[in-house]
Amino acid sequence: MSGWKLVVYWLLPPPLILTILLILPMPSVARKGLLKVTRQFMCWKIGGQLQLLHVALTITGIAFAVTATTTYSMSREHIDPTLTPNQRSYALARKWRQERNFWIAALTFLLWGLLGRFYQLMMDHVALRERVRYLELGVVAPLASSAAAATRVKGVKEGVEPSAPPAPTEVLKREEKKTK
Repeated sequence: MSGWKLVVYWLLPPPLILTILLILPMPSVARKGLLKVTRQFMCWKIGGQLQLLHVALTITGIAFAVTATTTYSMSREHIDPTLTPNQRSYALARKWRQERNFWIAALTFLLWGLLGRFYQLMMDHVALRERVRYLELGVVAPLASSAAAATRVKGVKEGVEPSAPPAPTEVLKREEKKTK
């Protein structure tokens, strides 16, 4: 298998599909499932400790650097006006293929980087939504400090961080009914 078949058929489609899926709006249950699949895919161990994300970024980064230098050197070459039309077409086709390969390598490298970053942003987003949900319900947030847990605000359940706004009374009443 040639190097470009590896890039085009194996290293381009997965980050493209996963990045598009991460961007699409979906229910939180589906999003958590997608994040789990994405994490398993990106963290897939290759050769011991190497993760697929790092291997793919390395391969596509090298391909991008090589094609960038080759494309630059080909752009500096002058096409001789005395060439026959067939020779001229061949030279232009080589140049066009090299530029195409450059853009494929750039896209693939960018997609792997975006996939890693979007995954991290989505994980942060899910964690922050969970934290907001805990704070709205008046439950002690998982990351609450001991000082915040020790504070007591009148009318609010014990253990809520002082910087958090009090939960609406209807939410508190619903939670009290659930516990009874």
